[in-house]
Amino acid sequence: MAQATLGNQKTIIANEKVIISNQKKILRNQDTLNVLLGNQARILRNQDAIVKNQKKILSNQARILRK
Repeated sequence: MAQATLGNQKTIIANEKVIISNQKKILRNQDTLNVLLGNQARILRNQDAIVKNQKKILSNQARILRK
């Protein structure tokens, strides 16, 4: 009986080590995700600025062609 209990405890400890390792990986991935989300927000702002500039260029070209 004591052998089984000791074996179970070893299994529990091994499982806890795996869980802790997985939690560390999740935390690292969340840090990386925050950086990626920040980059995506910057990309969206830049794309918005590009579209606005393209609209201005088209407007200027239309004005030039009307003259």
